[in-house]
Amino acid sequence: MTTVVELAQHKMGPARVRRDGEAIVIDIPMAFRCRSGRKEIVLPPGETAAPPKPTGPLALALARAFCWQEMIESGEAVSNSDLGRRLKIDQSFIARTVRLASLAPDIVEAILDGQEPDEASLRCLRREVPLLWAEQRKLFGLGHTPAESHGPAVAKK
Repeated sequence: MTTVVELAQHKMGPARVRRDGEAIVIDIPMAFRCRSGRKEIVLPPGETAAPPKPTGPLALALARAFCWQEMIESGEAVSNSDLGRRLKIDQSFIARTVRLASLAPDIVEAILDGQEPDEASLRCLRREVPLLWAEQRKLFGLGHTPAESHGPAVAKK
């Protein structure tokens, strides 16, 4: 007896088991989504999986960004150049990475939850990202939250 597993693209619904002659065929409906250059399986509505762990390149870059930003703000390092010399890393890489510390809190949370928008690749985030959180959300196709919707660059009146 042979067991065959078929993965059906974009045919969401319950999994089915059927016989095809001597073979047992298991149909597993699923959809695929590209996120940060990787393909992921999208589960059918109502299905749950183990929560993703933030071990991807975006989560690592965020951890570095906040760590390096703290080192500069605390005076442990005087500048990006100083930090680059100490860590033996190019200062422009440090500058591009530290810029991630200015992302809107909900974007950071989405990345750490493994729910970042498809547009939020590491390459995209290391390019020029707007300082205003509302513009960041628009760039990544996220709605805005009323509190802190403008970010640190806008003074409250």
